[in-house]
Parts: sequence; C-alpha cells; structure tokens
Amino acid sequence: MDGLKFVRQIDGLTYEFAPDGSAHGYPSFKRVDLDLWCRRLPDVGWCVVTASGAVSSRPFDDAGHGDRPPEGTWVGRKDDRSYVYDLVRAHIS
Repeated sequence: MDGLKFVRQIDGLTYEFAPDGSAHGYPSFKRVDLDLWCRRLPDVGWCVVTASGAVSSRPFDDAGHGDRPPEGTWVGRKDDRSYVYDLVRAHIS
C-alpha cells in the first residue's frame, strides 16, 4: 500500500506518512519522523492525531468517511499557527 505526503502550500515542506497497520478497522499511516498518525476516527472522520489522540490536522472540505484519507486540501495547527496542506498519495520508500 502506498503512503501519503502532506505538502505545505506556503513553502512546499513535505511530511511523509507510511502505512502502519490499521486503527478502528481502517488503514493507519504513521509520519516517518514523528509519532503522528493519519487515521479515521469513528465519530470524526480522517485526521492527523498525536500519540495522545489530539487532532492536529483535518480535511478542509469534507471529513472524509471513505476507506482512505481524502486527497486535497487539509488544514493543520501547531501551537498558535495554522497551515494549509495538500494531501497526495505517494510511494514511500
């Protein structure tokens, strides 16, 4: 299964997520350099979560209740800043 890339729109900074088993019956993706996961949560939809389960990023237009995270625009926050990303499917080596 291919992984995911989140590309920050303002500067092109890219974060890669590799397949990492499943969570709640759906594929789970772990960021390759940190303990962050892209997962579909039961009552929330697809999002990026921390190890403690705090949501840090979500799709902008649609929570995404399909089998895979929706490609397109996502919005994330870190501390007091917000960022806009494009999620794309990618082969992660």
